[in-house]
Formats: sequence, structure tokens, C-alpha cells
Amino acid sequence: MSPEINADKTNAHNKKDGKNKLNFFLVFLICWLVVVTGFIGWFLFRFNDFAAAYESQYQDSLPYHTAEEITGHFNAHDVDYILANMTSKPSVTVFEDESVIRDYVAALISGKDFVYVETDSSREDEPEYYIKTDDGLLVARFELTEDKSVSLPYGFKAWEKESFEFYTAASFSVDVTAPETYRVFINGIELNETNSLDDVIPSELTQYVEPYAEIPGTIEYHVKGLYQKPVVTAVDYLGNECSCNYDWQTDTYSVDFIEEFEGREELEEYAISFASTFANYISQDASNYALDKYFPSGSQALSYIKRNSSRELYTSHGSVSIHNEEIKDCKVFSDDVVYMEVYVEQWMEMYWGSDEPEVIPTDAHVYFVKINDRWLVGGIQY
Repeated sequence: MSPEINADKTNAHNKKDGKNKLNFFLVFLICWLVVVTGFIGWFLFRFNDFAAAYESQYQDSLPYHTAEEITGHFNAHDVDYILANMTSKPSVTVFEDESVIRDYVAALISGKDFVYVETDSSREDEPEYYIKTDDGLLVARFELTEDKSVSLPYGFKAWEKESFEFYTAASFSVDVTAPETYRVFINGIELNETNSLDDVIPSELTQYVEPYAEIPGTIEYHVKGLYQKPVVTAVDYLGNECSCNYDWQTDTYSVDFIEEFEGREELEEYAISFASTFANYISQDASNYALDKYFPSGSQALSYIKRNSSRELYTSHGSVSIHNEEIKDCKVFSDDVVYMEVYVEQWMEMYWGSDEPEVIPTDAHVYFVKINDRWLVGGIQY
């Protein structure tokens, strides 16, 4: 065989081996690309699942979900939840019980919508929120902390309420002025010296009954820290219910002395008799001693009347008569001291002018004292 033929055979064989090697490489490359592509696809699929699950779990772990849950109780007007979850219960005075807190909370949240907002002091590890009405009134504040009893995937935290404060304001107060011999009650609970602003204030009116008696002083009471407008009542020195007046302009209560007492009609007659005699005495239509029977022995008030120089200068006139007697006011200070405002008119015939009588009114402010079971004039307030 010639060398040329052998060379051709060798070249042909080499070409065949190269072609086989090329085909194998292409197959391997294609298979490798298929495997890599499949792996990448599988990886991306699994990664997408992981990312979706991670994102979902992250969103679910955010503390605002707990804030929404708590706020939901407000929008449901769930008073029981609010009362049960207060970290510190509001204190009440002895004049109210805890039911007023329930009423207070119910009244505050009734008919309102609520939202939560993060506070300025809120931190990532200690979220803090306000609850407020949709018109901006803050009603509560709560703080969240990690709930370590719950294990979440990926190391995320679960949250629970750590503290919860509902804003309460005991904004009602009471100011009462009453005689020291009377008893005053707020919501049925009696006031005492711990509720008074100061010591007993002596009555300036005692000067009209000294030295025979004393008019009770007054006590000023002040009570604060109430959640509802209270019911204020009083009983007099005899233990009977009496009126308690409210002045809305000053937001104060006052207890006045009673006006009715056993034997009032008899004392009214006596008072009118005295006022009539007093008027006639001043006009010199009664004797110099006509008033003595109305006063205690040695009365300074009677002495002042007898030294009144206007009596000596009274205009000359004819006959007089008493008309239109009236008791305008009455205050019972005690069993032994009663004040009456007594009005009478003297109809006086004059020696000149009209035939109609001159009408002379007398308005006497008289303090009666009982001495040895007998009413006498202790003094007159001019």
C-alpha cells in the first residue's frame, strides 16, 4: 500500500474520533444546562415560596395587629374589656363606689369611633400607642412587649399588652355651706370634719341674742375627686330632712335654717303684738313701759330703744290703728332662738291735710330667745 493511501486512512480515522468527541461534549453541555436550568428554576420557586412566607410572617408579626385588636374593643364599646385590662384601677372616694367608673367609661366611649396612633416615645422593641376618638380626644394609652410564650418562625416576635391606661378624670367637686348643728350628706354618706375647709365660722348674728343665747355658726365643706354630679342632702338639728339649695352660677350648695317649728303660730302672734307695740311706742301712742314685758330684765336692747331721741320729736297726730300685719321671714336657729321679720302698718290720723290716714310701715327684724320657757326679745337688727 502506498504511503498516500495510509495517510488518507489515518486522517479519516482522526476525523471520526474528533467528531465523536464533539458529539459527546455537546450532549454533556446540553444535559448540564438542563440540570442547571432546572435547579435554578427549582431554587427560584422555593425562594419565592420562602420570600412570600417570610414576608407574610413578618407582616403578621408587626405590633400594629395587636394595637388594632385592642382598639377594636373600643369600637365595640366593650366596657368590660377596658375595666378588666386597666393596669391601675382609678381610685374612688368614700362617697362613690366602683360602679361610677363603669358608668364613666361607658359614657365616654358611647357613640364614638376610635383609632390608634403611635406615641412619640414608642420604640421598636417597646411599641406604644394612644387610642383616641376620630375627632382627636385621647382616651387611653397602652404599651406592648414581646410575648415570649409564643414562638414564631424566622425569629420574629409575638406581641402582648404590657400596660394599659384609660384616662379618667374625677372632675366633679362639691362645696357646701351649712349650719354647724346640721348634718350634710353626699350620696347618702355623711360629711365630717375631715371634709371641712376650716373650723366653724361663728355667726355674726349672735350679737343680737347675747348674753342669753348663741346662734350656731356655719361649716364650709369641700369634697373633690368625684366622677359624677353628686346628690347633696341635709337634715336639720332635729334630724328632719331639710332643703339644700344649689346655686348654678357659683356651683355651690347651701343649707338654710328651717322655718317651721312647733309653736310657730303662737310666736307669730307674739311677734306681731311686739311690732305693733313697738310702732306705737315710737310714735308715743304707747306708755313708757309698754315694751318692758317683751324684753328680759336688764335688756340692753330695750335700753337703746328707750334712749331713742326720735320718739320725743314725733309729729303730733290723732288716733292710730294697726293693719296689714305680716310675718315676712322666719329662721329657727335652735329650740331657744328664732328670728322673725315682722311687718305692720300704722294708720295714723293727722291733724292736717287729707282725710285719709297716714300709713307708717314698721319692718322689724327681731330675734326671740326662750328664757325659762318664755319667749322674749333678745335683740333687734336695724
